[in-house]
Amino acid sequence: MLKLTSKEMQKIDKLAQDKFFIAGLILMENAGLRAADIIYSCLKLKKKKSVFIFCGPGNNGGDGFVVARHLINKGIKVRIFLVCEKEKLKADALVNFNILKAMKAQIIEFSSIPYLKNAEKALKKAGFLVDAVFGIGLNKNIIGFYEEIVNLLNAVKVPIISLDIPSGLCPNTGKIFNVAVKAQTTISFAAAKNGFFLKQGPKYIGKLKIVDISIPQELL
Repeated sequence: MLKLTSKEMQKIDKLAQDKFFIAGLILMENAGLRAADIIYSCLKLKKKKSVFIFCGPGNNGGDGFVVARHLINKGIKVRIFLVCEKEKLKADALVNFNILKAMKAQIIEFSSIPYLKNAEKALKKAGFLVDAVFGIGLNKNIIGFYEEIVNLLNAVKVPIISLDIPSGLCPNTGKIFNVAVKAQTTISFAAAKNGFFLKQGPKYIGKLKIVDISIPQELL
């Protein structure tokens, strides 16, 4: 199995765009589409068909927006929890956020801890929670509001599907950045990450699924 560090994956992603002219928006679309297909297949086995997606400010959040769109188009009830101010969204993530806004998707903006107080009861109604808060670019401890978000996700006892990597897990070492999402399933894009198999990684990734996002094979 191919295993990459965060720097290696980021370099491959950049080369895919610079050398092969595959726009970042296309890579994000493919990642979200493949993840949505897996989540939709898993929902067939669940009584509860709704999905709640937690999206952060970076590209991982953008992947979550794409997942939301495709699940909505398949008739799934989706709620999107934006766990940052929308002004922090940029580039491809912002494009996909605006698409959801135009679709009148149900987007709830979580920007402070008081909004979390009544969330646990609502989240228990979901078939799955999707973790799209932080991706492989995270390199510091999760504290404050985001620590509360991770603790909430872990406390609800609803199966969690993490996109690319559980938020808070170091992709290189398998160490935890203070707290981390404990996923039932991790859908990793293009390749596995080193940290999945080191230190605490195996305890947090759950079942690992790797999906093709159209990066040319020679780069991998």
